[in-house]
Amino acid sequence: MAAKRLAAAIFLLFFNAAGAGETGAVIPAVPQLDAGGVSETAAMVVAVRIGTDQVFELWAPVWYETLAKVRNGKLDAGEGDRRLTVEWRRTLRVLIKDEVFFQEAEIERQLMINNYAEQLHSQGDPRSRRQIMAEIHRLLDQDMERQFRQLSAEFLRESGGRVKLGKVLESRGLTFIDWQNRLRKKALSQSYLRQVIQPTRLEPGPKEIQTHYANHPDEFTRPGLVRFRHIFFSKAERGVEGAREAAVEAWQELAAEEIAFEEAAARFSDDPPSRSRGGVETDEAAADPEREAWLADIRVALREETPGKLAPILESLFGFHVAELLSIGPERKIPFTEVSRDIERKIQSIRWEEETEERFKSISRKTNIRVFMRDFPPHLSCATQAGLDAGGARIYSLDTPGIQTFGSGRP
Repeated sequence: MAAKRLAAAIFLLFFNAAGAGETGAVIPAVPQLDAGGVSETAAMVVAVRIGTDQVFELWAPVWYETLAKVRNGKLDAGEGDRRLTVEWRRTLRVLIKDEVFFQEAEIERQLMINNYAEQLHSQGDPRSRRQIMAEIHRLLDQDMERQFRQLSAEFLRESGGRVKLGKVLESRGLTFIDWQNRLRKKALSQSYLRQVIQPTRLEPGPKEIQTHYANHPDEFTRPGLVRFRHIFFSKAERGVEGAREAAVEAWQELAAEEIAFEEAAARFSDDPPSRSRGGVETDEAAADPEREAWLADIRVALREETPGKLAPILESLFGFHVAELLSIGPERKIPFTEVSRDIERKIQSIRWEEETEERFKSISRKTNIRVFMRDFPPHLSCATQAGLDAGGARIYSLDTPGIQTFGSGRP
């Protein structure tokens, strides 16, 4: 019984559900970095490799948003590249920090198990130290698996269901076991950090929360709802190449004004619900949650497009979308009562970052860290992308930034 109570205590210390860290809602696909689809090494932490594919997972949304602003004249290409450089370096540093903290957590976890096993043995437990440690590990593993089944279920819901997540993982060459192991590493390191950083250092007072709301009005507005129409070409029904070619052909006909959008949607779209509405998609506020999870990336990408103008072809996990932004509604001010808890969490997050940064600096001094790709690949620069033929059909993958970008004619 003593061993069970001890193992439970260790489990709560390291695998607290509240300290599982941020999982995010969508994992983009691995980009095809060269002809063989092999990811390069961006950095090494001791003997653990961090691939460029891992950096792309977090960097890709910023890439599309920045490029869209440059393409639409809202941002200078040079400034866009400077922003992308800053974001690339920040993202790479986040991944390095995560790995450093995970390795530190594993070391501390093992030391703690050793210490508790020694205590039990010295208190008269008839088993050997090795047997006690094996029992603690077994109980930890049981509890940990229950914990991660719950985390996995929550992540699946946030990601739009098992089908969507499965396609994402497949496109990245990952299995569910690979994915769960990544989630497990994140949870372990975050839980460990929450034990070594005192919570009282992070808590803001009521006056501080109200002051933050008053001083940062731009933070507390909801972006306007996106209305758009699209023609969907399904990879499952047409095959990848067939769907791509059909999307390019439809895009060219629409760009040349040889066919009206409503007619093209009725003739070509593989999505019955929007096809029956001339391609018009249900508003965000009224959308079915499962359908919205499928279309959320499209809405985000179209925010930087010009209303009434044909957008570049967008490639999602399921197919190709010939889309047009119809309108973006007005921003809406969020009342303090709705965001006070969010502000509290934000202040806690800022202080958390400050605390973890100090700890990272301390640990990294004794850790072998090597960075091989300080900057993003040159072919993804805004200047290079903006120099491509803007008059022909272009395809932007929402999962693979810039790799599948084509000039006019056949891709």
